[in-house]
Amino acid sequence: MRKNYILFSTVMAAMALTSCMDKIETKVDDTYTNEFKDMIGGEIDKAQTWVTGTVISADIRTSGSATVRAYTLGKETRVLYAEKKINGSGTLQFAIPQNRDERIAFEADYGDADKVYRKMDLSMALTQKTTIDLSRGVSTRALAESNSRIDPPAALCGNSNSSTEDGYAGHHFGYTSFPGWTWDNLGQAIPEGANPNGKQITNYELISTGPFYLSLIYGFTGTTTSTILGYYYYQTPGVYSDLVMVDLCEVLKYDYLDGYAKTQFKVIGESQWRDTNFDHFDGEGDDGFIAKDANRRGDGIRCTWRENKHYSGVEGIEGVRGLTFQINVPVGYRLGFYLKASGSQAAQKENLKKLGVAEKYWNISQGLCFSGADLNNQTSQYKFRSVIKKYDGFTFMGLDDSPRGGDYDCNDVSFGLTAGNGGSLPGVLLPGVKDLDKDKYYNNDGTITDEPKESYVQNVIEGRDPFDFGTTEPEPGEGESSTDPILPSVFDLPAWTIGFEDMGTVGDFDFNDVVIKVIPNTANRAKVYLCATGGSHDAELHYDGPSGDINFGSVHNFMPKMTNTKQTVTHDFVLLNEVSWPDGYTMPTDAHRFYILVKGKKIHVNTTPGEVPYAICAQGDWRWPIENVRLNAAYTLLDQWAKNVNDSDARDWYNQPTESNVVNLK
Repeated sequence: MRKNYILFSTVMAAMALTSCMDKIETKVDDTYTNEFKDMIGGEIDKAQTWVTGTVISADIRTSGSATVRAYTLGKETRVLYAEKKINGSGTLQFAIPQNRDERIAFEADYGDADKVYRKMDLSMALTQKTTIDLSRGVSTRALAESNSRIDPPAALCGNSNSSTEDGYAGHHFGYTSFPGWTWDNLGQAIPEGANPNGKQITNYELISTGPFYLSLIYGFTGTTTSTILGYYYYQTPGVYSDLVMVDLCEVLKYDYLDGYAKTQFKVIGESQWRDTNFDHFDGEGDDGFIAKDANRRGDGIRCTWRENKHYSGVEGIEGVRGLTFQINVPVGYRLGFYLKASGSQAAQKENLKKLGVAEKYWNISQGLCFSGADLNNQTSQYKFRSVIKKYDGFTFMGLDDSPRGGDYDCNDVSFGLTAGNGGSLPGVLLPGVKDLDKDKYYNNDGTITDEPKESYVQNVIEGRDPFDFGTTEPEPGEGESSTDPILPSVFDLPAWTIGFEDMGTVGDFDFNDVVIKVIPNTANRAKVYLCATGGSHDAELHYDGPSGDINFGSVHNFMPKMTNTKQTVTHDFVLLNEVSWPDGYTMPTDAHRFYILVKGKKIHVNTTPGEVPYAICAQGDWRWPIENVRLNAAYTLLDQWAKNVNDSDARDWYNQPTESNVVNLK
């Protein structure tokens, strides 16, 4: 979606504090009221305030100082709802879109990759309260807690990641914990038996940003033969003569590495972590499956997929964790992952030889499954053996264990990547993904180009992640520059769009006479954009904030009347300014603070529930109706929502427009 913004240099001159605005109020017009009710075909829900949001008030408990975040759960792209520093206890009040989401996530970041996660189940109520305990337990990379199986047999252990001159380089760093919904996410991202080709990125490489961590998380395979996970790297795209391959660890032959379970999980209400493995035959009686390996029988341990199914996923599992390995590749180098598995093939060896890969890496008795498909052997119609997926801000990758192709579902061995030291968000190292199938690169704005933009690669190297939620520059204080490195990172929160009726024509109901967009951020500020001016009358835009009333001035000073109300946007949005948006402000409770003055009338989002709307506040990049098209013609579910704010089929009305009746923002 295109976002065209202009900042007027004269805007500050147009802003002033106003003291007499409280004396001006909107006059209720009976004709307007009756026509609106006739339009929707009934009475307005008494709880209706015309804001498509739900207010969440969460009492948070932490073990000392932590950065607490609330965000979407079960989404490919994480949307940040709120962020706040909390030391021991505090309240997080924020708004979420009023749609069909059933749960949200909470995260307490204690630093040094030490995080605690919880979820909240949502109801249909417009205001919801909860208590979330984000107290820290054992450090995320601690090995203090024992395996759930006492003295595993030697056949399941192995000295599989001890570094030797000719052995593995994968000295592990203990466990890294992930949320209890991680296996659910992976089950959706790389489902069993599903070919992801054409739906996900199945041929990729990364650009190194420095040291990071790889954590084993999930597996679903029918073999326990020797299979080694590793990573490769090289300097120049397409030139493999300097390619280096580094074996990390044995992943399928053993359930335990140096005596520790590869992956573990914790059931809600229990303190003990339980062991799990990747052998899908290990069902411990579930679905009639019995482990083929006698050493795996009778221990009460299932594979990751079956444990997740047994405990109903996130409903019964509090957290999962996996043994973690550090990967250190020179900054700017290309890198990827591989499995060494049974099934050496002459054709693959010949392919690697032609590419210039050193003989010591391909002249082996095992076959290879690479994340970069160019390195794989063509099998049937496919060369890919891997998939990469982003869920809830985490980066997950999966590899298939069959060099000959197998079922191509790429979930036999799956792992997650987290950033190295420095406090970056998980997944920050991901940029640089190249979709080799299309020979395209993903840019920061989500577009795809033939070659990466220079700024894109630089963002990668500096550790910014275009797949995560957006950032905005903090406003510098006195004596600070905008590039001052001590200024904290500031993250954008969900945008909201407000469309006003200027009362010029009774019965118009297109809500495009003045359209503004408000984007709060984690610095307790909010940017205000003017998007459209469909009213015939000029209007003053105001914000009644914590420091008093701010007058932005006449909207027609920034944008001519009847602008951006045809089929396509023709004028760049105007950034009016940034205003204070204190902790606890939300659009459902505070949208009325933005108002317009037209012909002596003050028009804003309703402060009294159940009245007709003079303004609509919708979450996101909402597309307002084109000129003279009524709101319910642009959004056919509007009538249902107006009469029943909790209608589950209509709560998402603002995301389902009639294309020909709304403005195109692209």
